Amino acid sequence: MTTAARPTPAHMPRRRPARAATETPPLEVRPAHRQPWERAILASNLFGNHRFVAIALSTHADGRGHIARQPRVIGLVHNTGLPAGQVRVALAALVNRGFLSMSPPGDDYATADLTLTLPPGALARARRAHQATTNRSNADA
Repeated sequence: MTTAARPTPAHMPRRRPARAATETPPLEVRPAHRQPWERAILASNLFGNHRFVAIALSTHADGRGHIARQPRVIGLVHNTGLPAGQVRVALAALVNRGFLSMSPPGDDYATADLTLTLPPGALARARRAHQATTNRSNADA
């Protein structure tokens, strides 16, 4: 009885490498106005602590989304009463979701400057949620 040689990766036919997908340039990150940003945060499906940290951070922003006096992590710990670890996790979630931008990117939250930004579609969701509550309150009247 003879056994056939098992195929190895060397026996596989060579393939041409796939072309790299053309990358779309990232959208320009612009500061968001404070009031629509807060509405978008409250209409989002973020965890409660993340929304709490976001609203606490927005109290330091001016109307155009710029934060002149950065509260840093320690300031948000004092404002919210949450542990520093939970504040860092909330900030990371807000940056990942596109609600905050950091400069310089990838820096530590204790030293980075934060700016309020709106991810694509967040403003539309906030408007729909706001209109739904307005329509409900008008129907009650």
